Amino acid sequence: MHAERSADFPNPAGSAAHVLRRLEETPLREDPFPHLVVPDALPADLYARAIAHWPRFEALALLQMDTLPQRYQMVLTDRNLREMEPEAEAVWREVRDCLFGPETLARLAPRFPSLAAKLETPVAARPAMVYARLVEDHAGHAMLPHTDVFGTFLSMLLYMPADDSRPNLGTALYRPRDPSFTANAGRSTERFPREDFELVGTAPFLPNHLLAYAPSDRSFHGVEPVEAPCTRRFLLLFAVMDSRGP
Repeated sequence: MHAERSADFPNPAGSAAHVLRRLEETPLREDPFPHLVVPDALPADLYARAIAHWPRFEALALLQMDTLPQRYQMVLTDRNLREMEPEAEAVWREVRDCLFGPETLARLAPRFPSLAAKLETPVAARPAMVYARLVEDHAGHAMLPHTDVFGTFLSMLLYMPADDSRPNLGTALYRPRDPSFTANAGRSTERFPREDFELVGTAPFLPNHLLAYAPSDRSFHGVEPVEAPCTRRFLLLFAVMDSRGP
């Protein structure tokens, strides 16, 4: 006979089911490109534990000094997770894995045409490669409009502010002023002039809110200049095609 699960014991399967349910039941927003803004994305207890185990600033690194000098990051590789304290490792492993599991792409494909199209390509037969980073932006950070790498199936940003006082610090969503403008595969890493785009809206920077979208040639987004005082914390996750050779 199995012992009953303690209320304080982590339940990764339950967390993954919660995330999938929230992704599927949240209404899709079409403007300026298909995206989801998901409140209560993680179970409340898991989100609270993640907030409590945000890494010390000294553990973060400037990974893109030339282009993003005010963005400090920690990549959640298995190696980096093993170097954390046991409780922090367990929390961040659960958060990473429940946000993207084996069913996520198939369950979201009916909602995102660009994702459905990519899943029809031969390379999609391989499991997606998942990259997750804890990100902390400081005053002075900004990011010009861009679409994400073409081979990305799904992008997610889990906002993790201390409170709900700065919703304007979320991800900016843009529409090109030229209605015919797109970023094809060869330009998917390019950042475009801000003046060529209209700011349509901002995914709100609120606790436990998740922005999710399937990158396409029209998924232009970025960050408006972050003014002092500011600490902008979130988890960034990409599910990417495995395009390595056989």
